[in-house]
Amino acid sequence: MERFERKEFKFYVPVERASELCERVKTHMLHDPFCAELEHERYVVRSIYLDTPSLQFYFEKVDGLRLRKKLRVRVYNELEEGSPAFFEIKRKIEDTIVKERARLDIEESIDLLNGSKLHLRNGDGNESLDSVVINRFTYLINRLHLEPKALITYEREAFYDPDNPDLRITFDYNVRSYLNPSLQDFYKEDDLRTVSNPNFILEVKFSIALPLWTRQMLKDFRLHLQSISKYCNGVDCWDDVEKLTDLA
Repeated sequence: MERFERKEFKFYVPVERASELCERVKTHMLHDPFCAELEHERYVVRSIYLDTPSLQFYFEKVDGLRLRKKLRVRVYNELEEGSPAFFEIKRKIEDTIVKERARLDIEESIDLLNGSKLHLRNGDGNESLDSVVINRFTYLINRLHLEPKALITYEREAFYDPDNPDLRITFDYNVRSYLNPSLQDFYKEDDLRTVSNPNFILEVKFSIALPLWTRQMLKDFRLHLQSISKYCNGVDCWDDVEKLTDLA
């Protein structure tokens, strides 16, 4: 199980400024190892977002609630044998993001979402920490009648600072979406609709305070903090919200 508690600043940035901004970031940070080994130094993020029949999580964001949550299952790159999937519960409490996530094989993930029971154990036979998140995830699915509402896919270039592990900066390109996906649609590429062109999304993630160089960079590039939800934007770009709800 992984648990993060941090702040996230998000910005729309014109794609033509990506190279200049990237070079600035690289004077202070290194490529994430998962990026460094790839040809274009970007990996593909594929997430299926779950929501209630009435889109409770979607409208919590649209209405600007200060206390809200979302659930998603995330995979990366291309399907390979033993590819992992990550069950994520993400909460926003005022200005702080709290994220818990657990890892399963993708085959187990699909079985679980289809209602199968899994018994996750540590080597000593005790209940694993991952199972705590999985059990909470499945409890929310059952209690709130959650179902897959949107597939969100994009390419991510990520950076980290080995001297400041709480700081992470990501460039998210070519955000696209597909509504009402099946659980087999993680790797779907046909019929997706583009969300973010001609911009990419810059995310700055940190725990306590931004380093001075980061604040100066945001000022130099005249970037203004924005409220951005890939899930909500991915739904909105279809102009079809009512078809996702039980209100249609």
